[in-house]
Amino acid sequence: MTREVIQMSDTTMAAPAQEIAFSKRALKALGEGPEIRCGALSLLARIEQPDAPSDPDGLVESLNALTGQWTWAAPALLDPHLTVALLFGDGDTSLIGQYVWPDAESRGPGYKATVGKDDVRLAGPVTNSDVLLNCLDLVSISGVAESGPLKMSFSLDEFWATLALLDAYRMALQRRRLARQGGLPVGVSAAAFAEAWKAGVTVADPGWSVSLFALLRPDLVPQGFETRVSAVIDKMDGAGVLAKLAGDPGDPLGDVYIFGQGLEMLCNAVLEGIVQFGLSVERLRPRNAVEMMTVGGWRTSSGFWVADLGSVPPGGTGSVVVTLLGPTAFTDLVELALGGNAPAGAAPFEMKTPYSRDAVLAAVRKAKPVATHPAAVAVPAPVAPTAPAWAPAPAPVAPAPVAPMAPAWAPTHTVPPEGMTAWPTPDPQTSGVQLGGGLPVAVAERTGDWAHVVTSNGWSGWVDGRRLV
Repeated sequence: MTREVIQMSDTTMAAPAQEIAFSKRALKALGEGPEIRCGALSLLARIEQPDAPSDPDGLVESLNALTGQWTWAAPALLDPHLTVALLFGDGDTSLIGQYVWPDAESRGPGYKATVGKDDVRLAGPVTNSDVLLNCLDLVSISGVAESGPLKMSFSLDEFWATLALLDAYRMALQRRRLARQGGLPVGVSAAAFAEAWKAGVTVADPGWSVSLFALLRPDLVPQGFETRVSAVIDKMDGAGVLAKLAGDPGDPLGDVYIFGQGLEMLCNAVLEGIVQFGLSVERLRPRNAVEMMTVGGWRTSSGFWVADLGSVPPGGTGSVVVTLLGPTAFTDLVELALGGNAPAGAAPFEMKTPYSRDAVLAAVRKAKPVATHPAAVAVPAPVAPTAPAWAPAPAPVAPAPVAPMAPAWAPTHTVPPEGMTAWPTPDPQTSGVQLGGGLPVAVAERTGDWAHVVTSNGWSGWVDGRRLV
């Protein structure tokens, strides 16, 4: 599944005060100088660059447009220390958005990032309070009951199977309603499960459960899951999480599965009409350590069912805990994830960064001088050539050694369609970042199964080299 979808067309938030566009051709010029390298959380490391030539003049023009609080848009775009991704869907409408800040605590100005076909747009400035209110407005916390906490724990395979079963049950219910049939589906067949799973990992739609969590954590999507799902479902049946009803001979549905006592409450709440949500927060800490919080779930009248994926490390080990929260606890959770704003009356935001607007401008001009307007260039008058005076031929001098030129970047592989995780060192215990499916990369070196890859804008990281395409 392609994971580069980050644009959001929300209408609940007030129109931003300003918007700056960076064409992808202009951004391509960032990779032409050795001084400019995107940070670990930069969205520029996750988008494919155009085949067209770079446009350093356009980049300088966009950077020069950054004044006042907007000067912080340069480090927020190139080296963000805080990124927030929001996903919402109800089956009919899907909203996906991303916000970036230059600092990890969101004390500085933030910007809403939208990736288009030919450009990247930043709108703002925004605060994390704006994002919090937008989030709570979209999920509509009014009308949600204050319920006591209820927890369920799943293995990763059981969690993905449950998501597919929820989607399959909703699909079956929709078909009954389209056929004007009353009542609820008896259960979910194995064929309906396979259909729901395939749709979820193929189509990026946060209004459906499999797709929502695949967008949030594509590195956890199990490969070849359909080949072992029968064993997973049978295990859940034995644990009482599901119940298997044997089909009658000749029944085209065959065996069907219904939810056990623990999941029945969630299933009934989902069927009554829901909004699905996802929140992914990444913070860049000292020594390039990435602190990540990833939650997703369902807003129902009985409360917010929240699944915590942030504690599951890359590689897919551990369990997923699903908790039922009331609106107060849910609001506290989102506030905790987003952090605090600068206090009222605080001094203007400052931080040390090599990615300031002026530093990036200087690096771009050094890498490829921007053309000067012809009228500003003095053209010397032509001078008639004169015959050179005679002189003895100089003694031959050995030419000075010429340093070899660094080879131009050229892709050797691409990230697999489902995306993959990259780490700052070949160590899966460190915090990684997610690379979008189809991203071209160049393999610089290999160590065992590890591959050190470099993107076209100079960002580098270590990945599982066996999965590269």
